[in-house]
Amino acid sequence: MMKQFTLLICSWILALGLTGCGGGGGGDDSSNSSSPASSSENSTSEDDTVTMASIKVAPDYDFTTSQQLEVNIDLRSLTDQRVYVGFYQQWSGDDNSPVPNPDSQLLLQVIDDGLLNQTLTIGKQQQSLLMVVMFADTGISPVTDVFAVDGGEYAYP
Repeated sequence: MMKQFTLLICSWILALGLTGCGGGGGGDDSSNSSSPASSSENSTSEDDTVTMASIKVAPDYDFTTSQQLEVNIDLRSLTDQRVYVGFYQQWSGDDNSPVPNPDSQLLLQVIDDGLLNQTLTIGKQQQSLLMVVMFADTGISPVTDVFAVDGGEYAYP
């Protein structure tokens, strides 16, 4: 009895599913006589189709979303010991006492000879960066520098 009931329910669901799918053919139905011109708000003509050939862009437009920043740092006049240099995209506080956001770190580099020559890739929208220098010699205070990203080059000091 339960098997028959389950079979009946499954058959009923299958019948409803097939009915819900409809059966309207996608073929040439001559009874559908409305022309594309009469229903212009629901159809698109071939002239409205966007193709790669129809996109116009100025020849000198730059599609890149990133830029290169050449970083040159010379800390040999401050110390001959190990130095940690970090670059950050975001920070809190003002430019005189910034606190870096660790999630926005671009680079953390250990320098043993006091020199850092590195190329950073940053977004074109980035207008400024924060550099933080921490010294192994705890007698030297950390250095922070908020600088504008322009010209593709940064040098310290």
